[in-house]
Amino acid sequence: MTRIVLRRLAIAMAMAGGVLLLSAIGISLLSMLGRRLWSAPISGDIELLQMLIAVAVACFLPLCEINDRHIRVDIVGTFLPALFNRALLAIAHLVLALVSGLLVWRTALLALDSLTYNAQSVQLGIPQWIPQAAMLPGIAMLGLCALYQSIRCVADDAEATASEGDRL
Repeated sequence: MTRIVLRRLAIAMAMAGGVLLLSAIGISLLSMLGRRLWSAPISGDIELLQMLIAVAVACFLPLCEINDRHIRVDIVGTFLPALFNRALLAIAHLVLALVSGLLVWRTALLALDSLTYNAQSVQLGIPQWIPQAAMLPGIAMLGLCALYQSIRCVADDAEATASEGDRL
């Protein structure tokens, strides 16, 4: 049940990230056309693209984690037993959850500082706390998905160990 809820939330976030990415593509296209056809690009287009892409990437990460599709290098893992590999994977997911928690904390502090000091983008004057705060749900959801994956790996290890004991 937990996996279904997390997966649906991750899909919803990825869809929102997709809308943001399509918006960034549209802005980029309009700016390029304006630059080439009328010598009038969209002012501050690079700032908008940077903000939109940062939030979109944060939105895509939970779906990647809940589907267990992060890049892995299994050079050492091919020589180790399956149980040990699952334990390493559980540790990797747990470390990702901890790093995600650290990122949520620091990004939230960054957004609060940006709000307090009224930090704005250079060309458009967009308050920087807005995209920073918009990244928080994606990063937090990444941490939840990573924690779930870590627990699932440990539960699978316990189940695999129990089934091996039954066979002996």
